[in-house]
Amino acid sequence: MALVDELPVPFLSFNSTVSPQIDTFLESNDCSENTEQDPALEQKWVLWEQLGLSAAQRDSSQYSQATQHIATLETIKGFWKYWNHMPQPSFLLEGKKFLRINKDDSRMVVDALMLFKDGIRPEWEDAVNATGGHFTYQLKAALGGGLIDEIWNNTVLSLIGGSVVNADMVTGVRLVDKLQHKRTPHVRIEVWFSNMSNTEKVDQLQQSLEKCMRMRLDGVERPSDERRLRSSTPLQIL
Repeated sequence: MALVDELPVPFLSFNSTVSPQIDTFLESNDCSENTEQDPALEQKWVLWEQLGLSAAQRDSSQYSQATQHIATLETIKGFWKYWNHMPQPSFLLEGKKFLRINKDDSRMVVDALMLFKDGIRPEWEDAVNATGGHFTYQLKAALGGGLIDEIWNNTVLSLIGGSVVNADMVTGVRLVDKLQHKRTPHVRIEVWFSNMSNTEKVDQLQQSLEKCMRMRLDGVERPSDERRLRSSTPLQIL
């Protein structure tokens, strides 16, 4: 079995500070020169961002206004066109912030990056989400930027590729910056799903999802004690 430090890219991170060989890895796996094929994704996805809100602004109407549509992703190349340039969670551990730079050069902090299936808004009030729930994972800085990036990328890629059991239940995923949280600073991953009442399928989804989260680039599953994810029980979105 290969050790982690023997891998050309120890972690699936698109932050070159964390994985210095990532550019070489991406070039060797680049499909942009293949102009003849650009397979459609099994499901259209929409990339969103949530602009920073003060505590006084966090009612449903303000949240909706702060939720911005970035792009609709329909094909594999279309997905990678955006994802290769998306900021990684490890940037937050470097003391940086996700920022939205407007046309007038003004800047706004982005609290969350979100990817939801086309036609579903990343809001509890959406009809599809209303009867569903979400898994929550709190990733503390002690895990390290590489592992946190890998868990995030594995989550997104497994959902985009439909490689988790009961993937049809998933409505979206959120990456939330909670490093300023006073009690437990962390980066939070939320996976939202529909049909909370089907507990058997929910359990299967969670087990399959967490297995994907632990997968290394060489296809070897990381030990569960190395994962050290703090996962909540499924919470219903009401």
